[in-house]
Amino acid sequence: MVRDFYRAIQACLIEIDSDVVNKIISQWKNNFQYQQADSGRVFIIGNGGSCAIAEHISTDLNKRCKVKAFTLSNNSLATCLANDYGYENALERWLQINNINEFDYLVAISSSGKSPNILNAIQHALNSKTPVLAIFGMDGNVADFDWQDGDNSFIHIDSHNYGVIELTTEIILHSIVEELVLE
Repeated sequence: MVRDFYRAIQACLIEIDSDVVNKIISQWKNNFQYQQADSGRVFIIGNGGSCAIAEHISTDLNKRCKVKAFTLSNNSLATCLANDYGYENALERWLQINNINEFDYLVAISSSGKSPNILNAIQHALNSKTPVLAIFGMDGNVADFDWQDGDNSFIHIDSHNYGVIELTTEIILHSIVEELVLE
C-alpha cells in the first residue's frame, strides 16, 4: 500500500514541468528575496490541508529564504471575512485589505481546482496585475482565466487522490524553497 502511494506521487512529480518551477525560482530570487523595504510579498492561499501547506511554506520562505511571505492564518480575521463577505469572497477580501499589487505574487493551492474562494482570489490577483502560481489537482484548470501576463504559471497535478495531490504540492514548493535557502 505504501509503495503504491509512493509510486502515485512519483508519477505526478515526473509530469511536473521543471521549466515552470525554475521560472518561479528565478522570479522569487530576483523580486522577493532579501526583504528589502521595497521588495514584493508572496501570498500563499489554500483550504484545509492546502492551507497547512501554505502556512508551512510561508514559514520557510520567511525564516530560511528571507522572502516576505503571508497566509491568512489569523482565525478571527478569516472568520470575520467569511461572515461579512461570504466564504467564497474571504480570500479575495484579505488580498484587498493587504493591497496586493503587481509587485507581489500569489500562490493559490487547490487540490480540486474548483474552490470558489481560491478562484475568486486568483481573479482578483490577475485584475491587480499580480503574478500567480496556481497549483491544482483533480479536474481543476485555469482555462477560464485571462493569462496574458507571462509571469503567471499553472501546475496541474494529475491525480484524484487528495493525499497524493497535497504531498506532490508540498514537494514542489519545498523544491523552490530549497533553491532559495540563505541560511
